[in-house]
Formats: sequence, C-alpha cells, structure tokens
Amino acid sequence: MDILEMTDLEIYELGTKKLTEQMGTTYATQFLQKCKPRDYDYTADRHKWLANDPDILTMAKQIQEEKALQAKEESVKAERIAAWRNGLLELTDIEIYELGFKVLADSLGAYGLLRFITQHFKNLNAEQPIDQSQQFQSDSIMQMMKENKLPQD
Repeated sequence: MDILEMTDLEIYELGTKKLTEQMGTTYATQFLQKCKPRDYDYTADRHKWLANDPDILTMAKQIQEEKALQAKEESVKAERIAAWRNGLLELTDIEIYELGFKVLADSLGAYGLLRFITQHFKNLNAEQPIDQSQQFQSDSIMQMMKENKLPQD
C-alpha cells in the first residue's frame, strides 16, 4: 500500500475501513460526524498569547510542567482505551475524536491523513459522492451520517 500512488477516494475508503475495524461502526460514525472544518482565527489568539509572554526561566518551567502533565494524561488515556477495548466503559466525544485521528495517522501516515480529511470535507459538502462510478465500502457510514442515525453495537 503506497499512499502516494492511491487516489483520494482509495485513501478515504481505506481510512473508513481502518476506523471501522479498530473503533467499530458506532464510534467510527461518531468520529466522522464530529470531524468538520471549524472557523478559527488563530491570529487573534496569537496576539493575546504574545502580549503576555513570560521570561525564559518561567517558560522553561512551564514546558517542564506541561511535559509531566502530558505524560500523566497519556497514561490515563491508555488505561481508558484499554478498558474500552475490554468492554468496561464508553468513550467520551473527545476520546472518540482523538482515537479516530490516531487510528488514521497510524494507518495512513501524515500525508494520507491530510488527504483523508480533505476528501471527508468534500464529501460533507457534496450532495452526491464525488465519484459515482466507484463504490465506497463506507457507503453505510456516509448514509448514516446524512440521516443522522447512529447504529447500536
């Protein structure tokens, strides 16, 4: 499988297949429904952040604290994913979102993930599939998204 030689539709099909295999139909559908472009003005926030820049020592301490916090959060996430895989709990919306992106990044790589997301946004904005001659394996997921129905596993 060479991502560089695949079409956008083939990448999208592979991505939805991997999501469904690793997350199940319900969570894959929820991930795809939540994965939408957002309006965000980075420059406005950037100006706010730059106005309050701390000194170098404070920034170094903040970075160290942030790394320790991230390590702890990753440990908790791993425990929750393991519990979910064992059927002991349900995932939150943000966990579904993070897990979906991790599945896609691991399966498709950075370039494939970008092409998958681009194709997904095209599909969200289209009245009909981009290429009617090619049948998606993910047709059932796309249909459920359009009807706003989520299957029960």
